[in-house]
Order: sequence, then structure tokens, then C-alpha cells
Amino acid sequence: MAYATVLELRAQIDKISNATDAVLANILTAASISIDRAVNHYLPGFEFYAAPAAASARLYAGSGKRWQRIDPCIAVSTVAVKDSYTDLVYTAWGATDWIAFSSSFEHPNFADLPYTALMTDPNGDFNYFTRGVQGPTVQVSARWGYSATPPADIAEACIMQSARWYKRLQGAMSDALASGELGMLLYQKSLDPDIRRILVDGRYINSVMYGL
Repeated sequence: MAYATVLELRAQIDKISNATDAVLANILTAASISIDRAVNHYLPGFEFYAAPAAASARLYAGSGKRWQRIDPCIAVSTVAVKDSYTDLVYTAWGATDWIAFSSSFEHPNFADLPYTALMTDPNGDFNYFTRGVQGPTVQVSARWGYSATPPADIAEACIMQSARWYKRLQGAMSDALASGELGMLLYQKSLDPDIRRILVDGRYINSVMYGL
């Protein structure tokens, strides 16, 4: 799933005909993947800013502490932990045994998405996540991603990058395009400053990653 639609892209580049819709769709998909890679959240089969409707499982090496870092997600379905790192079977925890949160364990945020960690519930039956020594000990099923639908600025960044690539493709991907109005050559940059501003100033790029 791309972060913007063909109709939205067509409106931005002032195209009425649907003759190039297949090309535009491919460019939108590529731009969405490029955004995920730029923020270091690319995972094949997943769109970071459009979390899937169905939960899926991921494995983690347990922290051995009351808290466990996980990949960003918008909803956690189940948590299962091995009683020992040598066990072959995961023990399912109840919904009252864990709490999802974001930010740090010392200053947890329980209200805002995406969640990036779990902690043991003080009223639950478990005190810590079994430490993973040479393999995974924690299994979490969740809707992985930043949001259910792309934020408006991410969708706009996708459209901007797609429009830029489409125009360059029309010029055979030339590194320099002649501008009759300005009487100069416009050399292409690796990342458009406006797109960079959206990703950087919007705090979408994290310096520390867990799980990916």
C-alpha cells in the first residue's frame, strides 16, 4: 500500500488522463519504500506508516527486566514468554500481565502511539521478561507500524517525491535539466529539502532502533 493514491498524485502534477496510472502507482510504491528506508523503518511486506489490520508475531531476545523493547506498533494483541531461555514452548501472558507504552521505562507514556515497549503489570502474575541468552524468549503479536493511516505530511512527502521522479523520468532521468525561464541548469539533489524537512523536522527519523 502506497502512502498516497494515484488520483492525489495526478492532481498534484496536473494530469487528467489515466493513461499513465500504472506508472504512477509504481512510482508511489517506490516512494513509500524510499520513505521507510530513509527513516530506517523498512521491512519487506510492511508499510511503517500504514499498519496492517491484522496482527502478526515477532520474536525478541528478552531483556531480563521488568520492561521489554519492541518494534513500534499501534496495538498489541498477545504476549508470550518462555519460562527459561532453554524452553521450547512460550507461555501466554494474560492481558492483565503486561502494559504497552512508549518513551522510557522511567518516564512511560501510556497514551500516545506508537507503542515501543512493554512492562510487566504490578498486579500481574509475572515480574520480568525472561532474558534471551542465545535466542528469542519473548513473542509479541501486534499491528506493527507507526499509524493506521499515513499522517498528512508523510502522504504529502510521498506525493512530492513521486512527482519529482515522474518529471525526471520524462527527462530520461537526466542529472541536469535546462530551465528556459531561469536561463540556467538545475542539478538534482539526492533528497529534496522540503522532503528532508518533513522527515527530519517532523521527528520521523530516530537515532536509536530496537528490533529491526
